[in-house]
Amino acid sequence: MPDHNQQLVVQPHRPGQRRIQIVLWGSLAVLMFLLGLMLGHRLFDDAMVEKRQQQKELKSLRKQVAGMDQKLANAELASRIDRVALEQVRQMVTSLQTELAVDKEELGLYRNLLQSDGSKTGLQIGELMLRPVPDLPGAVAYRLVFQQKESKLKRIRVNLNLVVNGSNNSGPKAGEQVSMTLDSLDDQFEQAPVPVQFKYFHILEGIMILPVDFVPQTLVASAWKKGVNSSRVERKFEWRVEEN
Repeated sequence: MPDHNQQLVVQPHRPGQRRIQIVLWGSLAVLMFLLGLMLGHRLFDDAMVEKRQQQKELKSLRKQVAGMDQKLANAELASRIDRVALEQVRQMVTSLQTELAVDKEELGLYRNLLQSDGSKTGLQIGELMLRPVPDLPGAVAYRLVFQQKESKLKRIRVNLNLVVNGSNNSGPKAGEQVSMTLDSLDDQFEQAPVPVQFKYFHILEGIMILPVDFVPQTLVASAWKKGVNSSRVERKFEWRVEEN
């Protein structure tokens, strides 16, 4: 059966209103597109500004780091220069101290040579100097002065000899007494005794290389005129190495 409650609604046909709606919706879409484009452009500008600011800050930080690296390099270089200069000064002071000690010894020798106090004449043996050699284990620098005192000095030929007495501290011969001559300890001499010629004095000096297992105790120095045994003089020293 037909429903008598349903009503028939008749809408008038308006083709112009449909076009208006399409235009409005199209305008709204274009407006939204433009707004989105403007917003995206604004965000892009802000991002570019921030990026440029970050690049400036990064460039500034790089300059600061480079400056700090340069300061650090300069400080390290200055430190190395200071260490080298300090070592040079230390070596210079050590050298001057050694030269001063030698000068004092030579001054005493010259003063003794000039004295005419009636002391004994003939060959004489001065004081022994023993010093360690830096960076050379088992090496000892030695220095000994021989002189003659006569009323009328003339050039003479003299035999000089040094003998180091000690003992072995290891091996099968531990504790055994050993005597070593100068030619076995100092390579500059091929024989012992050492023949020399002088009028006033002669300085015998060099470097002794002691064996590892050898413990020196005394040094005996002797001198005599060549062909004159009665002129022989001898002096015994305790082995004392002076520290630099």
